[in-house]
Amino acid sequence: MKIKETYKNISSKIRERKKLIVIISLIFTILFALYNRIIGAINKSLWHESISIYYFILVLIKSIILIYISKSKNRSKDNIIFYLTKTLLFLLNISLIIPIVLMILNKRIVKMSFIFSIAIALYVTIKTTKSIVLFIKRRKEKDVLLKELKVIDLIDSVISILTLQNTLISINSNEISLELHYITFISSFLGLIFNLYLIINLKIYRKSIHKK
Repeated sequence: MKIKETYKNISSKIRERKKLIVIISLIFTILFALYNRIIGAINKSLWHESISIYYFILVLIKSIILIYISKSKNRSKDNIIFYLTKTLLFLLNISLIIPIVLMILNKRIVKMSFIFSIAIALYVTIKTTKSIVLFIKRRKEKDVLLKELKVIDLIDSVISILTLQNTLISINSNEISLELHYITFISSFLGLIFNLYLIINLKIYRKSIHKK
């Protein structure tokens, strides 16, 4: 009995710790969205304005899923939540068009030191690695909403990589050459296509789960 109780206590602590990590992550994302919104308003920067919209939608989708999962006991509205968040995911992808066009045209204002950019590169690497590992672990997850959270994290990692690429190009090149324009265009296009694939594949996966 003691072993069973100990296991339950440990499991409960792990769940609470995961919830805390998710909440902290959401808070940082909200703050980052607000930061971009404020900077965009002050500097009249279309980049910051448009990317803040992306992050606000991202927070909205995650919040809807997490609040629903934590509050709903019988999960009777899973279908409604899935279709709502799936629609928002498509909207999320559409919201990236303006930031990506600005990156391709080199209209994004980048004021950042080389050392700070390396720190961001390290953060993006850790973030992306974590997203990929968790996505692979959840590849057979039967709870589609939990799987969707991992898909969202992976989508966000793709955008972080594209933004980091543009940042490194901007601070290490006095002028953006035609070759770098092509690199930015191709990688951005592939990033959007990959994100779209993840969203569509999530719907296909959900159908396969319901058939079983």
